[in-house]
Amino acid sequence: MSKELINWTPFIFSRKGFPRDEEGKPFIPFNVITDALKSAAVYYYLKKDKEIENKVKVYLLKQNLDPEEVIDKVKEIIFEKYPIFKNLKIQERIYLNPEKIKEEYIEVFDLKEWIDVRGFKGEIYQDTLGIQIEAENWDKIKAACHSYAEGLAHMERSLLKDHPLIEEFYNPLISEMKHWDIPLRIGMWTENKYKGTLLFFWKIKEIREKFLKQHHIDIRPRHVLYLPREKQTLGWSELKIK
Repeated sequence: MSKELINWTPFIFSRKGFPRDEEGKPFIPFNVITDALKSAAVYYYLKKDKEIENKVKVYLLKQNLDPEEVIDKVKEIIFEKYPIFKNLKIQERIYLNPEKIKEEYIEVFDLKEWIDVRGFKGEIYQDTLGIQIEAENWDKIKAACHSYAEGLAHMERSLLKDHPLIEEFYNPLISEMKHWDIPLRIGMWTENKYKGTLLFFWKIKEIREKFLKQHHIDIRPRHVLYLPREKQTLGWSELKIK
């Protein structure tokens, strides 16, 4: 069934730009959407289900944890109990309008220090895309995506303290996304390897400190991709299924 993906702020795929097919046509692969949906569901069910929270917490605190397998293992724990994406179907490639691709300077913005730590020039995209996607649990998916997107926006806003972006960008964003159908954060919007998948645990001191000390990973996506000219962070989108 055809739906719409509305990019309320631009998104990028990687530092290297968007992939192209054999004919040079730009596209994004299906996992750009499925990864965004699954990250939302992980956050939602960790927040909703105490049994799941405790099970994942025990896993994250175990000795000799392999940080490379964390995301797959956490998803396995959650989706074994809540298989809401069991019959999710989505087209393999979502093609982009090449005329809408622009090259811009993108800051890797430290939300706490208010500095650009390793910015780069890259391809950005903003347009409404038609997308072929089917699922059986839209009500649960919608609840999960609202919980996650709003939680992520609030977290980023809290790190900024009194930065002008709070009034200029985040307050309007948070207000508007409450009316979106299914909010998503798509593409490469941070260089944090976990993105927001472990966002639920950032307030739990023992887990936060373990990841910082042992793996040198901040489970909060503190560094986000930001367009200074537009004064927007990247990837805020809406999947419209109505």
